Amino acid sequence: MDMSVAPAAALPLRVNVRRVVALTTVCGFVEVIGYKDAGGIYPAIMTGNTVQLGWSLAQAAWSRFALLAFAIGAFFIGCMIASVIRRHLKRPPLELCIMAVLLVIAGVVRGYPALRVPAELPILALALGMQGETISRFGAVSLQTLVVTNNMVKFSDTFIGRYFGGRRATEKRPSLADVLLPGLAWLTYSLSAAVGAIMAGLTSEPLIIPVLILVFVTFDLIRLPDR
Repeated sequence: MDMSVAPAAALPLRVNVRRVVALTTVCGFVEVIGYKDAGGIYPAIMTGNTVQLGWSLAQAAWSRFALLAFAIGAFFIGCMIASVIRRHLKRPPLELCIMAVLLVIAGVVRGYPALRVPAELPILALALGMQGETISRFGAVSLQTLVVTNNMVKFSDTFIGRYFGGRRATEKRPSLADVLLPGLAWLTYSLSAAVGAIMAGLTSEPLIIPVLILVFVTFDLIRLPDR
């Protein structure tokens, strides 16, 4: 008698689509609010911060250099803390709930302008570092919701591979998910940044929106785990 265990069924594409859209919305929303509050420093877009760091160094703009170095250091530390938490949680998706709590704290702190750089910025960096550590695979597609440039490259490559890739037998044709998910990640990031900027001007507590999204995604991940 065959005692082998059947492989777990793959999640429907729509499940991974909603997760990518939800998590990318959180990133775009939080990034634009952090960027606005910290005077042009990103909580988690380290490419932009690193370029600014080099520019500040070349210009001998030491006060700006120190702020950028602080932001980059905070993100490094945040990622390390997030990794420790993830490795010790029995249910890693619960790290998104911890992230939601951090965003609530950041929402309180941002009410005090003097604390926006020394306190709000590292809290947001830690929160986004947690998101990057918690989920970076959606079905068979490896995808970082924090990294826009990489998703643009992935979308371009898989789009060409799927629809204009020729007939080379050595290359597997990308699936629809391979094309759709990174493309949606870029589009959602852009739109959510616009919405975040608008909401930051309309309400004093714009971070409550990504908090609610994170709670929803946490329960979604627990209810339908990606095996």
